[in-house]
Amino acid sequence: MQKYNILFFSLLTFYLGCKSDRVPDNIIQPERMAGLLTEIHLTDGSMYNVMQVPDSLYKYGTAKYLLVFKTFHTDSNQFKKSLQYYSQNPEMLVKMYEQISASLKQKSDSLNVANQKQIAADTKRREDSLKKLPKQPALQPKPADTPKVKPADTPKTISPTPLFPNKRFKPIKPKPNAHPIK
Repeated sequence: MQKYNILFFSLLTFYLGCKSDRVPDNIIQPERMAGLLTEIHLTDGSMYNVMQVPDSLYKYGTAKYLLVFKTFHTDSNQFKKSLQYYSQNPEMLVKMYEQISASLKQKSDSLNVANQKQIAADTKRREDSLKKLPKQPALQPKPADTPKVKPADTPKTISPTPLFPNKRFKPIKPKPNAHPIK
């Protein structure tokens, strides 16, 4: 009897000790889960641009998260179960987050390159437009030794001063058909 107990417990420890890395069928596979978590983190980041009023996350965020789940052919319940499973297996979760951080870094770098190209194109366009402007001739300073002479035969004209020097204020002219009440 003692042999059977020892054999039973040794087989039980061997069975429990041999934990497979195979993911159950009702759990999202690691490659798909890494892509899903990447998109979830991008959606979380986009929510920082939404004004933080009480129902704004529910109002604007729900549709974004549902769209992410729809693109990965899953739902929030399966995502929660999968995230709980991977949280209990931290080695797999660490590997996934290494993939996620590499993917986010790659996307960030590609955006930075695209922004740098756009800035360079805008700068070149501005420089080209400045080159196309007509050159203004430089003002020639008059020599100081020449006297300033006014012609004597031109009469001096005085321009009339405007009635209202402030151009912003102009009096309202009465309309021709408007008569005051008597």
